[in-house]
Amino acid sequence: MLKHVLVTKENFKDIPDQCKRCFYWQTTGKFSEKHMTKEIEEKKQKWFLQMEKEFGFSGGFIVYNNDAPMGFVQCAPAKYFPKAKEYGSGPPSEDAAFLACLYIPKEENRKKSWGTLIHKGGIAELEQKGFKAVETFARRSSWENPSGPLEFYLKNGFKTRRDGTDFPLVRLELE
Repeated sequence: MLKHVLVTKENFKDIPDQCKRCFYWQTTGKFSEKHMTKEIEEKKQKWFLQMEKEFGFSGGFIVYNNDAPMGFVQCAPAKYFPKAKEYGSGPPSEDAAFLACLYIPKEENRKKSWGTLIHKGGIAELEQKGFKAVETFARRSSWENPSGPLEFYLKNGFKTRRDGTDFPLVRLELE
């Protein structure tokens, strides 16, 4: 059984290591894996705490399957993700939650509908938080992307909002 749990100081350890040390969306300019350090992990944890104070929720969900961490979702208003302004098909809309990451770390759990289930649970959480839409940059040419491939989002009801790059901005209107 899947459950989405907001990131807290206590469960931060359950976020996949790649995600704990990724500060890509919270920065501007060049970024590479060499930037994914223990110091960044500490910075990321502080970011979640800051989000809780400023925004009212941490901006991240850990997805558990039968109490074992299975995936991670990171989303909040785009203003909390400065890198989003650098994309050619951006920036995301101010009225939408920006989905920065939907990640399933274990390869054997990918392409088995888990992503759709994780996504739908995350969407339900965002609706409860009062968001009217969700946007993300989906990747056209590859499945290797923090938010996921374009086909995934189109299959799950998103519409292309702005195109013209390898990372079109896609949007889902919420109920």
